[in-house]
Amino acid sequence: MKCTRIEIHILAPQGLQHEEGAIEERARDYNANWMTAVEILDDDIYLGAENNFNLFTVRKNSDAATDEERGKLEVVGEYHLGEFVNLFRHGSLVMRLPDSESSQIPTVIFGTVNGVIGVIASLPQEQYQFLEKLQINLVKVIKGVGGLSHEQWRSFSNERKTVDAKNFLDGDLIESFLDLSRNRMEEIATAMAVPVEELCKRVEEMTRLH
Repeated sequence: MKCTRIEIHILAPQGLQHEEGAIEERARDYNANWMTAVEILDDDIYLGAENNFNLFTVRKNSDAATDEERGKLEVVGEYHLGEFVNLFRHGSLVMRLPDSESSQIPTVIFGTVNGVIGVIASLPQEQYQFLEKLQINLVKVIKGVGGLSHEQWRSFSNERKTVDAKNFLDGDLIESFLDLSRNRMEEIATAMAVPVEELCKRVEEMTRLH
């Protein structure tokens, strides 16, 4: 059996001057991947999973100056999940309270061939930056199993390249802050110049997304 690598293509109905029912290509990701699942996050951002257990996001350059630039999807996020994702669906695993901050955060549920169910959340920029800083400090305190560093494990890797993860956060690692001893919590809080109670509150808010 011959297998073919697949790129992400954005297609749209053609104008009235074209044949009815025809579609045209608006943009594509020129990095060929063996895709296993794709989902639209918003008008310009698309989420993909591929067969090397990686996730990635691409962005449509709607404001680019030329048609050629507008026709290219830019890779903006890369991350090694370590699971073979075969399904994305918009939705939530928990009931959202209308007046809670978490209710305003879009989430996508994913399923894997091993039966794992997870959540990908599109965080506001301020919250992302805060949690990214927390993740950086957690990596200094929590050591990986067998000496494998967190950066190595989460690096996007396939036959063509290996690059550091970008624009993704490890929710499991961040939530592990709540399991640390008080001394470890205070060590991280001091490094971030944030009270321990504030850190716990922010991480607990994130846990409500799933």
